[in-house]
Amino acid sequence: MLTGGAVVVFLALLAGGTAIAVGTYAWQNRGEPGAASFAALMAGVAVWSVSYAVALSVFDPGARELLEVPLEVGKAIVAPAWLLFALGYTGRGEYVSRRLIVALAVVPAVTMALVATAPAHGLMWTDYRVAPTFGAATVVFDPGVWFYVHAAFGWAVIGAGMVFLLEPVLSYGALYRDQGIALIVGAAVSFVAHVKATFFLPPVPALDLTPLTLAITGVLFGFALFRFELQGLLPATQVLGRRAAIEDVGVGLVVVNAEGLVIEFNAAAGPVLGVTEADSAVAGTHVGEFVPDVDLSTDAPQRIEQTDDSGYRVYEATVSDIGDHHDRAVGYTVTFADVTDREARRQRLEVLNRVLRHNLRNDMTVVVGNADLLAERVDEDDEPLADAIRRRGRALQRLGEKARDVETVLDDADGAREVPVTDLCRNVVRRTREAYPERTVAIDAPDDLVVTVREQVLRVVLWNLVENALEHGDGAAVRLTIRREDDGGVRFVVADDGPGIPDAELESIRAGTETALSHGSGLGLWVVRWGTRLIGAELSFADRDPTGTTVTVTLPPSAVVDGGATAGATD
Repeated sequence: MLTGGAVVVFLALLAGGTAIAVGTYAWQNRGEPGAASFAALMAGVAVWSVSYAVALSVFDPGARELLEVPLEVGKAIVAPAWLLFALGYTGRGEYVSRRLIVALAVVPAVTMALVATAPAHGLMWTDYRVAPTFGAATVVFDPGVWFYVHAAFGWAVIGAGMVFLLEPVLSYGALYRDQGIALIVGAAVSFVAHVKATFFLPPVPALDLTPLTLAITGVLFGFALFRFELQGLLPATQVLGRRAAIEDVGVGLVVVNAEGLVIEFNAAAGPVLGVTEADSAVAGTHVGEFVPDVDLSTDAPQRIEQTDDSGYRVYEATVSDIGDHHDRAVGYTVTFADVTDREARRQRLEVLNRVLRHNLRNDMTVVVGNADLLAERVDEDDEPLADAIRRRGRALQRLGEKARDVETVLDDADGAREVPVTDLCRNVVRRTREAYPERTVAIDAPDDLVVTVREQVLRVVLWNLVENALEHGDGAAVRLTIRREDDGGVRFVVADDGPGIPDAELESIRAGTETALSHGSGLGLWVVRWGTRLIGAELSFADRDPTGTTVTVTLPPSAVVDGGATAGATD
């Protein structure tokens, strides 16, 4: 039968073996956040536990006191490694610096030196003596001042690590709760045991239960490691992922408190603030000192203009509240999106649109009018020349009208509303009679069909399809058919009998870009493509037999408000 001393030694060895097994696994996964520190922690536990197992077998006071040195080596590793592990595990690895490691090593290094020279002074202990417990060589002594300093240091470091581990338990929900609780409980068991040993509290005051309870700690750590995949499912992933997202989001982000004082900002916000990310003087300064025009009292987008060494820049600032668990605003996040290029493109488009809509159209009106007069005065041989001028002039007039359609599609901000399909049909008929009085459009649509859509955009899309069919058809009536789909959607079909849309033009529309080898002849189909995307519709093209093109715009079922029977064809 095992004696009490043998059981105690066995438990100490068990703690060491468990620590070696868990530490080995952690070292094999040392690429994960905190894994290397966790392996070092387990190495310290192993040294402490195995050394204590050996020390419990040595009854000579002098030799027993010498064994306090390897015991202290293990203790010196455990507390700092625990804190470094907690920092890495919770995504705070940036705090693990050489300076921090040196600071954490000062007290343990002094302690090891004092333990090695303990007989020459009383800073660690006095009256060191063996006091067997259960047949094991336990010791008692009168603690010195540094003994308590060393103990307090260890408690503070271990406690700090437990606080860091508690944060994901409270913040991240069930995803990390079981892991965190296993780690905290494991550390707490040994923490309590160490307090007992420090003050020689009962039961069995002379027996240091700390290395023995480390067996329990090792099991709990192993449980977290294997059961919850400690090194594969880490709070660090979420914390570091959030930080990476903030840094990579591509916009400047500034966090301020309720008074507008800067708390934190990412690298992209540096140019807006006129500082570098490492500039510590920014913290605690009102954001208005850097960006005077920003207004924290509104969540509407704000235009911020700045001129710096890189030139003129335009930012769109958006302010969002940061609320606590009582929904009280405790601060704000301010994002600064650099819209300089977007503003430059917008201005260029406005200028080009004005030129197309006004200058070009007005000038072409003069050209066409004079071409009409010229055609009446020239002889038959020169009349084709005047007619060519007139036709090309009218084509350029239509191009100016397309520019207006582009503006309507891109600037439509009214949002979706309920629109009777009959209203859309009437609009198409009216525009046909105005632009092509000699042509007709046959419309086949349900009388009571209502859709929820951005009306101006859909009107422009349908008109451009009909106009394209009228322009390129061979004279027969263009047909616009509107039908409910089997899945509840709505299909708008425009069919003509013309020569069909050239493959090169369709290739440009489908690819979404124009190249030197593949380009369209005008803006009409681009307006259709942009418009259908804005209203969430599908756009498709098909050839007709024997000639012609069928273009289909399909709205999803969610756009349908009501439907009814199909009415007869109308004009």
